[in-house]
Amino acid sequence: MNSGRLRASDLSGNPEPGHGTAPTFKIFPSTEAAPFDHPEQLLKGISRSRDYLLSLQHEEGYWVGELEGDSILESEYILLLTFLGKQNSEEAVQAANYLMDIQMPAGGWNMYPEGPIEISASVKAYFALKLTGHSPAEEYMQRARKAILAAGGVEAVNSFTRFYLALLGVIPYSKCPAVPPELMLIPRWMPFNIFEMSAWSRTILVPLSILWEYRPSITLPEEQGITELFTGRPEDYPRTMPKSEALDSLSKKPWFNWHGFFQVVDQGIKLIENLGLKPFRKRAVNRAYQWMTDRFEKSDGLGAIFPPIIWTVIALKCLGQEENSPGIQRALSELKKLQIKEGDRIRLQPCKSPVWDTALSTIALREAGVSNRHLAIRKSVKWLLSQEAREPGDWVNSSKSQAPGGWYFEFNNEFYPDVDDTAMVIMALRRCMPKTLKQDRWLTDFLVTPEWNPYDEDLNTEAIVVGRSESREQAYADLDLLEPMIGAISVACTGCWECRIRMEAGVPLIEIMTGNCLPRFRLPITMRWSIPVPPI
Repeated sequence: MNSGRLRASDLSGNPEPGHGTAPTFKIFPSTEAAPFDHPEQLLKGISRSRDYLLSLQHEEGYWVGELEGDSILESEYILLLTFLGKQNSEEAVQAANYLMDIQMPAGGWNMYPEGPIEISASVKAYFALKLTGHSPAEEYMQRARKAILAAGGVEAVNSFTRFYLALLGVIPYSKCPAVPPELMLIPRWMPFNIFEMSAWSRTILVPLSILWEYRPSITLPEEQGITELFTGRPEDYPRTMPKSEALDSLSKKPWFNWHGFFQVVDQGIKLIENLGLKPFRKRAVNRAYQWMTDRFEKSDGLGAIFPPIIWTVIALKCLGQEENSPGIQRALSELKKLQIKEGDRIRLQPCKSPVWDTALSTIALREAGVSNRHLAIRKSVKWLLSQEAREPGDWVNSSKSQAPGGWYFEFNNEFYPDVDDTAMVIMALRRCMPKTLKQDRWLTDFLVTPEWNPYDEDLNTEAIVVGRSESREQAYADLDLLEPMIGAISVACTGCWECRIRMEAGVPLIEIMTGNCLPRFRLPITMRWSIPVPPI
């Protein structure tokens, strides 16, 4: 099929209201697939997909789809409910029903469809099923047991799983990696302070450090234990984690024995604690608690993601809070929001993804010919702008820029905007700018330093926007659309510490934006302006 252009109005037979010039599609021939002789079918498919996507938009302007996770979500939720004495609740039973649905034919559980067995996920799933009343004599439980033992048994699980096993009395805490609360007291200039960890790890480690101090554990009936999953005797369970043999094919063998190093550190911490040398423990626990509670605000739970929310509940219980306390109830409420119930099954999402989904949906609709003046697009832009991070988060500890900006993944996660979402939202906003920008009828001069003009009243100007329009009204309409987008894009991009360093070194901003910065795409306008458009 030859390449050709077709008007967007051909998709539905009618031009969009209020638009004189319709966007176009360009259909490219494939060099591999068989010739496509029915372009009208393709356009009808695009039209139906576009209309369906528009129908999924929420009234506030966002899109959000299901974020699929693996079986550990349901398993760990059941383990938490067991700790709270609710393993026989309807929620636990229905989550267990879903675990049965996703069991591998060979018996275990994997981390992704058609993937290999994952030992930690499999042990937790088996344990969760047993806790909710599934007999180990059942055929599917027998298959799971054989698969788990063949994969290394309980001895091969990861460190997080060990903490769940200790929480439910399967192993002692001495078999878990030490997570002393004193980590909270390490100053930021030290190489091992908590802000050198990834945000995901940090939000788990802090509540785990409280768990490590109190070491809560419940006693289960013997018939609910999992001694049958040990390859050896439970009392011979190794005190330290086995060395990981799973290396990426591109990974280089480390020159330093990090496994041995952390083994020594772990044993040293436990020896010091056994001697009762914990002079800063109370202060450290208080610091961990304060750190957590500070990050509850403007967030869908700590870190706005499932694992740290689980450990938040347990940490607050360790500190003496009752289950009906506001902190625990809020965390449990966030976990409930992640549930998807279908019949007698419950599955959970790791978190919600509205910012990512809305940015992708906006880009898709613009590529499908939906005008930037369409109500759905204007609502999505407004919603995305409302989600911009406005307060400094944990990232300021490793950034020379203190200016907040960027976007996060979830509905609320103010402390943790991320590069992926920020780049995607910027690309979406770029596609929603007035059409005249794409025709190079608007130009922008970027003013990084105040020396550009001798007049004091203009020293706060960051950029000058000049251009040509069909009318004064059209110019103001375009700038009304541009102003919030330019401001958000400016803050998001210049908030990058690499950009700020290069700006301070005198590198022109336009060169920065088209260089090796994290957002690797061109922006015709990147700074907020502060002068009015002169009369046309």
